[in-house]
Amino acid sequence: MLRLLLLHLWWLIPLVASSVASYGTQPKGANPTLYTPQDLVIQLDEFSFNDTVFCAFAQGQDCPAFLVEMYSDWCGHCRSFAPLYKALADDVAGWGGVVKVAAMNCADSINEKICRSLGVQYFPYIKYFGKNMTDDGQTAPLLRPYQTLAEMRDQLTKVVIDDYSVNRFPGWPVFEFMGEVVTYGDLWLGAPPSAQHMAIVFESSPTSLVGAQLLLDLHKYRDRLISRRCLRNHPLVEALHITDFPSLAIFKRGEKKPVLVAELRRLLLREVEDFLGGPPVKNEVQSSMQFSSRKNKTTVDCEKQPEVCRDRYYVSEVDMLKSMRYALYRETARTGTPLELANLTALHSFVTLLADHFPVVSEGDNMTYLDRSSRAVRVFSHLRDFIDKKGLDQQIPVDEWQKEFLKAEESVGHPFPVNAEWEHCKGTTGQYRGYTCGLWTTFHALTVSVYKHSAESATFNPLASLQAIRDWVGNFFGCMHCRDHFLRMTTQTFKMEAQVRNPEDVYLYLWKAHNIVNARLKGRDTEDPNFLKYQFPASFLCTNCTTESGSKVHVQEFLLDYYSRIRPFHDSASASLFDSLLAL
Repeated sequence: MLRLLLLHLWWLIPLVASSVASYGTQPKGANPTLYTPQDLVIQLDEFSFNDTVFCAFAQGQDCPAFLVEMYSDWCGHCRSFAPLYKALADDVAGWGGVVKVAAMNCADSINEKICRSLGVQYFPYIKYFGKNMTDDGQTAPLLRPYQTLAEMRDQLTKVVIDDYSVNRFPGWPVFEFMGEVVTYGDLWLGAPPSAQHMAIVFESSPTSLVGAQLLLDLHKYRDRLISRRCLRNHPLVEALHITDFPSLAIFKRGEKKPVLVAELRRLLLREVEDFLGGPPVKNEVQSSMQFSSRKNKTTVDCEKQPEVCRDRYYVSEVDMLKSMRYALYRETARTGTPLELANLTALHSFVTLLADHFPVVSEGDNMTYLDRSSRAVRVFSHLRDFIDKKGLDQQIPVDEWQKEFLKAEESVGHPFPVNAEWEHCKGTTGQYRGYTCGLWTTFHALTVSVYKHSAESATFNPLASLQAIRDWVGNFFGCMHCRDHFLRMTTQTFKMEAQVRNPEDVYLYLWKAHNIVNARLKGRDTEDPNFLKYQFPASFLCTNCTTESGSKVHVQEFLLDYYSRIRPFHDSASASLFDSLLAL
């Protein structure tokens, strides 16, 4: 009976399994996204990626190619790149019959497996998935996240042309340049009867992309307009007395003289559309670009209301634990490649630093025992011992590493507050702060802890912990642009080895480096309007502190106190266990 039921229902399986994303689709997941349903960027997730990009359930439909940005919502460069990517999607919206623009948030745990299978090495990671691609995207061309719309559009045009040159897809624009034409009728060979006009773009060089882009722009009119490209040495050029390149000529079927000849600019598209009388088909996308402006954002004036701003700044146990779990469980396994050689050594140094120096007490007005942090240290120690047992000359598959992490985490009662919200590191919206803030906070707290422990060692090396942090960033931090800036700063422009001499330099160097980063990012769109990129500590936090050398003592006192005074996971729980220990 069960077999009979399955036979009757087999045809429903594709309908249930299929999840094709389109404009306006809201992706699954818990993390904030850099795009909204109103943007012209199709948002993908673990469940919709294959069905959409590889057309798994096309059922005879003609599927386009896809340009997909794999990003991370916490990645600063991804955040700054997002407006340009939206602008690209808007600019090439008319190319939808050939290629569509999409994105997926790889920081969301729901997308971890698909991003790893796609070989995402860093963020943003942009790939062109050709029409009818069947190899799961392993050979998909990788595109660069350029900083101008023209560069992005040209780059996309090139990969589309390359895709066509290999596969000659029917229904796509014919990107080859026109060959010999003997009679006027030869121009119309192969044109559908419904096409009453033909647009010919005349270009001076075969490397020009202007004509190809116009062909893509006009592709939505393909049922009534044929588009072709033609080089300057073609007989038509002389016959039409064309001297400026690129130029456009539009012919009407049955007439030998063109009805329009004009020097070509991409803005001419609007004139061509007016000539054709508007779009012939229903527009798939009914939305407009909405760029946020800092002028419309409100922020507190910290000079006038220092007490409001002061309360927003503190070191949170939650923020540090959340960031460390993401760093060790997700970032280390992001690419799917085994941990070995330099990256295994870097990981070992970093978990050793965490095991030895991650703060387990808050040294505020009342010393408070940080129970979750203490249990997290046991996880860090377990991971260090796990690598030691394996050996630095061996290879550890990332799946095995993640399983070991989960086992250690479970054995000490899950100390990492996965479902808790960010506290100090919570941004005004989900597109600000978060993981990177927690990472910086942890680095600072670690270096302060290292300094405090330095008196216990006669052979203390202030560089060791900073080098462990730098090596971890260099091998695992996902934001490529941010990582490269950090490495360039710490190895060249503000070289770590040249700056660190004394024990206190272990935390002062990181403070100075962070202020260099703040100065570089100040005023950019990635700056949270309620957490501006002040030179830390700002005057509302320390009235006697400036970045001038004369106040070095005040800065040192402030940093040591600030990064030792950690707000526990549960304020109300206070320090019952630690108080009990003190009472013994």
